[in-house]
Amino acid sequence: MPRISAPTLVEHRAKQRAALLNAVEDLVVETGSSNFTMASVATRAGLARSSVYEYFDSPNALFAGTVIDRMQRWTGDLESQVAMSGPPAERIEKFIRLNLELASQQVHRFGRIIRSAEMPPECSDALNDMHRELLKPLIDAIDEAGIKDAAHQGDFVNGVIHTAISRIDAGAEREAEAQAAVAFALKALGLS
Repeated sequence: MPRISAPTLVEHRAKQRAALLNAVEDLVVETGSSNFTMASVATRAGLARSSVYEYFDSPNALFAGTVIDRMQRWTGDLESQVAMSGPPAERIEKFIRLNLELASQQVHRFGRIIRSAEMPPECSDALNDMHRELLKPLIDAIDEAGIKDAAHQGDFVNGVIHTAISRIDAGAEREAEAQAAVAFALKALGLS
């Protein structure tokens, strides 16, 4: 009889699932590849290989579950923290700075690898929807500032963010890049 490592079965299953997702993220970041086995994930998570199949029926499903979970977390973090900021210009600045901060964490390294990985079909549509959702706080702030075609302008600001991330990845100092990205974006939007 398997042991339950939480007060309830629901909590136990959530804990086990989280351990599997964390194991996938760790393996993908460490190896730079989305090619992993159910056995390697089970070992990393400290579970029996057969237990993995109670949660996911294939490596693709496990990878898709991890990608979706991480994107939902990133989106939730951005939405909640940007929403607490003030007027549109402050929210745009917060959005840029938070993205650059999150980019320095393991989740960004995971994100960089999944961008180049072949996505399982069950993941592609959800990932596209979540990417649009990720930009929503930025687009809403641009729209509230009275700027026309907020979605298009949001794509441009997102390009500035990606450029700053690339520069930081290449060794540039994060705060200097954040200041430059914020100044450029706000000036381009006519908010500074």
